[in-house]
Amino acid sequence: MKKKIIIIFFVLTFSLSLFSYYSVSEKERKRINDKFDKYGLRYKKDFTVDKSSEFLKTPKELNIIKDFIVAKIPPTVEFMVFPDRDPEYLLNDRFNQEKYFHWANWAAVVKSNDNRFYMALSDHRGIGTQINIYEYIPSRRLLHKIVDVDKLLGWTDESYTDGKIHGEMGIMPDGTLWATTHYGVYPTEEWFKNGYRGSWLLSYNIYTFQKKNRGVPLIGNMLPETKLDPKRGILFVTGANHTILAFDVINKKIRYAGYPPNGWIWWQRASLLDEKTGKFWSIDLSDKENHFLSFDPEFNKFEKLKIKVPENHFLGKNERLRSYTRKRMMDGAFYCISLNGALFKFFPEKKRVEYIGVNWDKGRDSAVLVADSTGRYIYYMPGSKKWAVNNSNAPIVQYDVKTGKKKVIAWLGDFYYKKYGYWVGGTYGLNITKDDSTLVIAINGAFRKRTEDLRKDSAYGTPTLFVVHIPKEER
Repeated sequence: MKKKIIIIFFVLTFSLSLFSYYSVSEKERKRINDKFDKYGLRYKKDFTVDKSSEFLKTPKELNIIKDFIVAKIPPTVEFMVFPDRDPEYLLNDRFNQEKYFHWANWAAVVKSNDNRFYMALSDHRGIGTQINIYEYIPSRRLLHKIVDVDKLLGWTDESYTDGKIHGEMGIMPDGTLWATTHYGVYPTEEWFKNGYRGSWLLSYNIYTFQKKNRGVPLIGNMLPETKLDPKRGILFVTGANHTILAFDVINKKIRYAGYPPNGWIWWQRASLLDEKTGKFWSIDLSDKENHFLSFDPEFNKFEKLKIKVPENHFLGKNERLRSYTRKRMMDGAFYCISLNGALFKFFPEKKRVEYIGVNWDKGRDSAVLVADSTGRYIYYMPGSKKWAVNNSNAPIVQYDVKTGKKKVIAWLGDFYYKKYGYWVGGTYGLNITKDDSTLVIAINGAFRKRTEDLRKDSAYGTPTLFVVHIPKEER
């Protein structure tokens, strides 16, 4: 009995000692998190499972255009806070990075051929950043860290570093996962004086577990967007200063590095891959009219089309390309969403776009679209009027390509806030299992008071994995 008392006293003493080293604002954030996380889910090592009719209850305060239906059968939802965010709170920091520090997911959730899922989290700092790559295995209900990126890249607590993985990781047929880093705090001259040379390239094999630091592929540049063509082995990367890199990951050769011709500017947040042709697509920012722009790595050829991203008819203007399906749908088109929520079809070989409408309300930002294996259904989560990461009601929307109907599979916002004190923010990472039964969603959120003015506030700090099992009757 005496031994148990001594152990408990030691743990409490250690916790209080650590708490004294937190910065002032981090102490307050921890206090708020502790208050709202009434079930201690931040420290739970397995999934919390819910199935409730409340998932299908349309929020009363929802003041939007209701051009959707709601599913009749609620999904089963598994929910888990990402582990190994260490430290969860920032210790007293002589570099004053508090305003940048928050654990979050910034990129796509990618799927392997054997139905495993990969995603990245980081604390978003610019000095001594921590980045983790995670694996989720549905068959084992296992979510675990597989790569400590900062350790792989040789970063120390005082290294001037990037802050996250922002581009889409990709997996080759041999199991090699490729990824690039991107800044969290914009690098200044101070960074380069202290050894920073630009963003890093790295790889990890999901079968052999071999990790490699591939160095800095574009000296002096940061890498916001990455897209891998696994069929041809081309890694296409955009630089923050509008340069382009096409890297042959099979032969370890650079195919192209530099700027597009004619003063064209590749939009660094979109690189649609047409696997049929091997071409990458985005839009040109040089004339601010959002014309489609392509790059063919076989011939190192750029082409600008006359077609533009369609305008949102509610707003009377067009915007940049935001998200798109990774494959063609049953009608042969890629389905796309613009930054202001215009939903449209894109036919690359016909050089044609077709406006459908808007993704939600009068048009919302949606950072990611995912298609099922049949090419009939698309899933996405519309964000706020400004950013996808803000989402007070958190609907999961299913769009039927055949009928043009939108259906809400579940409202996550109210349920998780009322029951668990968790504010479901938004997502940059969403994917679907091979059998189309389950959505895997990396959610940015926090245990804290939920606010309604999403233009001034957002939910960060406690990212979670949501596993949404869609009833057979609803898919």
